[in-house]
Amino acid sequence: MADRNAPASFTFEEWRVEFNELATDVGDIANLPATVNGNAVTDVIEAVQQLELALSTVMFPTVIDFDDSTGVGSERIKFGDDDDLQIYHDGSHSYVNHNGTGDLLITGNNDVDVTATTDIGITGGGDISMSGGGNVLVNGVTGVDVQYNGTTRFSSTNTGLGINGDIVDSSGGMTGSLTLPNLGGTIATEGFGIALAIALG
Repeated sequence: MADRNAPASFTFEEWRVEFNELATDVGDIANLPATVNGNAVTDVIEAVQQLELALSTVMFPTVIDFDDSTGVGSERIKFGDDDDLQIYHDGSHSYVNHNGTGDLLITGNNDVDVTATTDIGITGGGDISMSGGGNVLVNGVTGVDVQYNGTTRFSSTNTGLGINGDIVDSSGGMTGSLTLPNLGGTIATEGFGIALAIALG
């Protein structure tokens, strides 16, 4: 393999050509000397291959395995200039923690499903909104409860619906408790508003 002459005065194109020719020489074992610094060239090539494999395993692994996180600086996947988004497990719970600029958005071209074998909890200091291009469904095997400040105000069971408290419209104009008799049938929508208004005075 001939020596290469690449002075600092080379243009970018001259550097590119020289580098490509060097790469061609290195890739052709016939152009390599028998030894490099006293080591057989085949041993050097094997060492380079092993190093390449090790680096690819570290830099592009199929599995990234972290221990439990013991603090904000350990065993976490972090994104953002100020570690805005973090994913970790602390030994008891798993976290997707967003504490930075903007909102945490979870989007999908198709359905986005959240499943659990037990409870699913959604809490917030502000408003919680759910919307969808189609129906928004809340489905519980044993029932669905809607609470206000820890008190259940609306619930569903396998036999119907339950309301705990007053029924009030958005302007506060309709108040009072509503008790519907168990007639085993349905309530027609025609005239229901009039009957409800009379019942509530």
